[in-house]
Parts: sequence; structure tokens; C-alpha cells
Amino acid sequence: MKSSIKHIVLVFLVFISLNTSAQSSSLNTDSIQLYIEQAEIFLEEYKYQQALEKVYAASKAAKFNDDDKSKAKIHNLLGQIHELNQQESEALTNYRTALTNSLGRLKIKTDSTRYNGIKNLEDSHDIAKGIKDTTKMIIPLLNLAEHYIDQNDYQTSDKYLTKARALLSSNYDLEQSQNIKLSNLLGKYFLRVRRYERAEEHINNAIAASKSEIDNIENNTRLISTYHIELATAYYTKHKVYRAKKDFENAIPYLEKHRENIFKAEELTRKVELIRAKIEFEVDQMRDQVNQANEKDAKNYSKEIKWQIITILGVVLILISLAFLISSYKNNLQKKKLNNDLIEKNKELVNAKETAEQVSTLKSQFISTVSHELRTPLYGVIGLTSLLMEHPEEKKKNEYLESLKFSGDYLLALINDVLQLSKIETNEVKLEKVSFDLRSLIEGIVNSLHSKQKNNNNTVHIDIDKNIKTTLLGDSVRLSQILINLIGNALKFTHNGNIWIKVKSRESEGDSYKLRFIIKDDGIGIPKSKQATIFENFAQVKNENQEYEGTGLGLAIVKKLIHLHKSEIYIDSEEGVGSEFTFDLVYEKAVKEKDISYQTGESISIGTTNFNILIVDDNKINQIVTQNILKKKGYTCDLASNGMKAIEMVKTNSFDLVLMDINMPEMNGLDATTVIRTFNSHIPIIALTAVEEGEIRDQALSVGMNDVIIKPYDTQQFFQTIMKNISKVKYIN
Repeated sequence: MKSSIKHIVLVFLVFISLNTSAQSSSLNTDSIQLYIEQAEIFLEEYKYQQALEKVYAASKAAKFNDDDKSKAKIHNLLGQIHELNQQESEALTNYRTALTNSLGRLKIKTDSTRYNGIKNLEDSHDIAKGIKDTTKMIIPLLNLAEHYIDQNDYQTSDKYLTKARALLSSNYDLEQSQNIKLSNLLGKYFLRVRRYERAEEHINNAIAASKSEIDNIENNTRLISTYHIELATAYYTKHKVYRAKKDFENAIPYLEKHRENIFKAEELTRKVELIRAKIEFEVDQMRDQVNQANEKDAKNYSKEIKWQIITILGVVLILISLAFLISSYKNNLQKKKLNNDLIEKNKELVNAKETAEQVSTLKSQFISTVSHELRTPLYGVIGLTSLLMEHPEEKKKNEYLESLKFSGDYLLALINDVLQLSKIETNEVKLEKVSFDLRSLIEGIVNSLHSKQKNNNNTVHIDIDKNIKTTLLGDSVRLSQILINLIGNALKFTHNGNIWIKVKSRESEGDSYKLRFIIKDDGIGIPKSKQATIFENFAQVKNENQEYEGTGLGLAIVKKLIHLHKSEIYIDSEEGVGSEFTFDLVYEKAVKEKDISYQTGESISIGTTNFNILIVDDNKINQIVTQNILKKKGYTCDLASNGMKAIEMVKTNSFDLVLMDINMPEMNGLDATTVIRTFNSHIPIIALTAVEEGEIRDQALSVGMNDVIIKPYDTQQFFQTIMKNISKVKYIN
């Protein structure tokens, strides 16, 4: 019965220990090293019990981590503990396991094991070399050198001494005792080979170093005893040197010093032995106390064991019940979570289905609207071109051409608006900070819309708050796009009326303005039913006097650009009275620049307009269009159909400017510019391309181009860009 009870208790304790040990098995190499260092400290203080506890803890961790290097150190420590307690068989076992220097040192002392001892010392050196442990490499070398000196094998001993000296000279952080031992061995070596001066030099080094370490208060008793032995060895070797030199009078005092230090070492060893004996006595006392306590506990065991079993079984039942309840609770929680996740996934699927249907509807609406908007002006372009070809009479020619120009402008506006809207919605548009003059910008926009203003007989009024310093820092391009759309709409839907452009300063804090922009007209107005949707894509207010009024994207772009500035736009309109659009933007103040990029006309004048320009384009129609536009201005032109021809012509002719297409056969415009810049760094080269400006500008400037013009272009802006780039070179020259 008693045996079965013990088995039940043992099984339960093993069950508990397995669960706890599973949680605490994260022993790492840092903890192993810490245990080894603590064991070494306890060993130096002769606290063998505490040292053994740390060694066993390190051994457990080393087995768990499969750490062979630490295992060798652990067995070496166990060997030292057993050796100090005169348990030579246990020490031999641990040294053999570790293959350390200590095993070789024990075996080399006797003839029967000398060969194996030498082999162990050599193996110990190779193992230490493999793990790059300099300390463990030097110890076997010194022991082997000492052995061969005693055997009068000077050639072999010299080999080991040379290796030991090389290691000690390259490692300054090794133990002083190893340096002293090497000096003593060198003294012995040179004594045996009758080089007495060298022998005395090394012995004196050993004597000085040993005395210094004996006086070092940081060294413990065992270490001081070791240094006394080394000092005694040095004195004895020096005694033998004087004897070899037949100087018996000086030899005798060193023999006395040798005996004196041997005595001191033995005295210190006795102190160590006394401490060890005291510890053993204390351990025996503790063992007796434990045995007495065990005997006392054994008497009470039979009475208490029944209650312990009942308690343990009760705890086990409670734990099993708790585990079952916890498991049931977790299962219920998991089921609820899975149900909630399923409900959420179903909602997401429904939302995704609805979104897909909306996207499909919007896609169909977009294709339908764009198809209609493209076909209408294309019909005009094709039809009017046919009429011009069939009826080239002069009286209808101008009328057809004006209509053809209108259709082309409409197509360009539609394409630009669709591209702009796509960029905004994909977050490709980023606000920039450049210096610009607000008044010049607004006046330039009004001038560019002059033909539309003139056609509808409208008057434009510009009113900018006098408190605003008009030189600002911000994204002037986005502001231009907003104002062009709003002012253009006001001019389009107003006849024989007025358009007011007002800019007021709402706040001025430090280096920034909060400006309120108001675009007001007294035109046809916007019906209340349309005001809620006027900013949506392709929303239009029909104008009975025109066949088609616009792309329906302008106000959508305006709203998105204002949102990009983290602001809102507001509308106040009444049908037949007019409309007013209001929005606020924040700009930083800037130092006024001499050269404002917004020009109202070709203000640059450098004395002539008879410039020679090279047009590089592979498209024949584009060549004709560009060439005729330039000739009307009085410029002379040459043509090149690809980059290779352009390079040859720039080398052999003198041009004031190059208009370079990007995409061409044989060599594109970017590569051609790169080559031209190798022999001509000053000629202005402008990219004339249909590629979107944001995609090509950085690339064009990086290869040496000066500017970019996007086809199709505004003629006024086209000539401004040409004049600006030619003037820079003329002024420099």
C-alpha cells in the first residue's frame, strides 16, 4: 500500500514538473556562461557546495542547448573541484571527458600513462585552437615544454616554448601566472643548454613578477600560494645556475629562499585545507541534521500520507474540473467569435458586391459619356474637313476653319480634363511650392481667355485686397487650373454682362495668408436642382445657345484640387441672376522675384526675331504644322526626322534652338540630347512631345534639355517658351 501511494505521488509530481519545466526551458548560452563564471568565483573562495550547484545548473542548460564548448568547461570545473578535494578518480573522469590540459597533466606524471598524457595535452591544445581559446592553448604547451625539458629533449621543448611565447606576446589579457611559468621554463631551458646569462635574465623576470603578484591584495590565498611555488621554482633554478657556474657562495642564499617560499606555500595550502576541512565538517553536520529530520518525518509519514493523498486527489479533481470548464468557456467564446466573423464577412461580401455593381454602372456611364463627348467634336472635325475639301471657296472657308478649331480645342480640353481627373484620383498630383505673383497670374489667365470674353461681350473686373503682398509661395499651377475653369465657366454662361474676380485677405499670421477667392457673374445662373450635382464628373448646365458647352469635368477637377489644399468650395446661385463661387486657400509670403513666369505677352525682346530653329520630329504632319507656325513669326527652320540626323545637323550648322520630339525611330530625343551635350552645352533644347508633362519633365531636364512643351500647345505660350530660352543664351553670350 505504501509503495503504491509513493507511485501515485511521484506520477503527480512528475506531471506538475513537466508542465512547469515546459514553461521554463528557455535557457540560453548567456545563462550557461553566467553559471560557469559564478562557479569559478565560488571555487576561488573554496565554496565547493555552491560551486557544484552552479556547475550542475550550467550542465543542465548546456545539455538543453547542445553546447559542446560549455560542456568541456563544465567538466573541467568538476575535475578541479574533485582534484582539490583529493578525489583523483572523479577528477580523472571529468578531465578525460573534457579532454583538457588537466588530464594530460595528471597522466604525464607517471611512466605508465606518460604517452597517453602527452597525447591528451596535444589533443587539448588542438581543441582549444579549434574554439580559439588562447588560455586553454597555452596551458598544454607549457606542460609539454616542461616535460621535454625534464627529459633533456631540448629540440622538442624549444618547439613548444616558441609557440607559447608567440601566444603570450600577442595576447596581453592572459593570466600573469602563465607569463611567470613561461619565464621559469625558459630559465630551466637555457640552464640546461648552458646559456647562463639568458637563463638568469628569464629567472629574474619570473622572480620580479611573482613578488609583485604575492603583494597584490586582490589575489586570493590559493593564487598567492601558487605564486610562492613559482617564486620557489625560480629561486631553485637560479641556485642551480650559480652552481653550474661554480659560484657556490652565491648559490646557497637562493637555495634558502627556495625553501622559505616552499614553506610559505605549504603554510597557505594548510590554511586552504583547514577551510576545506571546516566546510566538510559543516557539510557532515548538515547531513546529520537532514538524516535526523528524515527519521522524524518518517514517523509522521504514515499519518500524514493519507491526508496528502486525499488533498492531492482533491486538487487533481479540482484542476480537471477547472480545465474542463475553461475549455468549455473557450470553445463557446471561439464559436461566438467565428459566428461574428462570419457575419462580418457576409457584410463585407454584400458591400463588395454592391461596390462592384456601382463600379460597373459608373464604368458604363463613363464610357457612354466619353464616347458621346468624343464623337460630337470628331463628327465636326471630319465633317468640316470634308466640306473644306469639297467646297474650298473662300467665303465659307473661314467659317469652316473656326468651327474646326473649336472642335479641336474641345477635344484637347476633354483629353486634358480626363487625364487631370485620373491623376488626382490616383493621388499622383502633389502640391508644390514656388514663388509667383498673384496679380500677374490672374491677369495672365484673363488675357488668355480674352477671345471667349470678346465673343460674349463680357467685362472682367479684378479686385485684389490692398493688404495682400501679391508675391506668394505655393502651387501656382493648381491655382491656375482652378481659376481657369471657374473664370472660363463664368465667361461662357454670361452674355453682355460682368465677371468679378475678387481676392480678400481673411487672416494674416506670421509668414502666411489665408485668402478668400470669389468668382462672381451675372449670367444665366444655376438651377437649384442642379447645384447639388454640379461638381460631379460630366455634370453640365445646358446652354440652349450652344451645341455643346464643355466636357463636364471642369468643376469636378476644381473641387478635387481645392480638397487637395484641404479646403472647400461653396456656390451661391439663382437662375437668371448669376452665380458666385467662393473658396479659401492658404499661401506663404515670398520675396518678390524679378522674373515672374506668368507673362501677359511676349515681353522678351532681344533685338531680332529672325531665329534659325531645328525641328526634330518623325511625324510629317507635325513637321508641317510646327514649321508653318514658326515661319509666320519670321523664323527659319530646318527638319530632322530622327535623333541621329539631328546630331549631324547640330554639328555642321548653327541653330538658335532645337525643338526635339521624344519618341522617334533609330534614336529617341533623350539619347540624342545626351550626345549633343557632349559637344554643345549652350544651345537651348526644348522637348516638343505629346507625353504628359509630369511623366517626362524630370527625365528631359536630367539629360540636358532646357524646357518642355506639350503637344498640342497654345501658340502664345509656345512662342513665350521659345523666346525665354533663346533670351537666356543671348544674354549670357
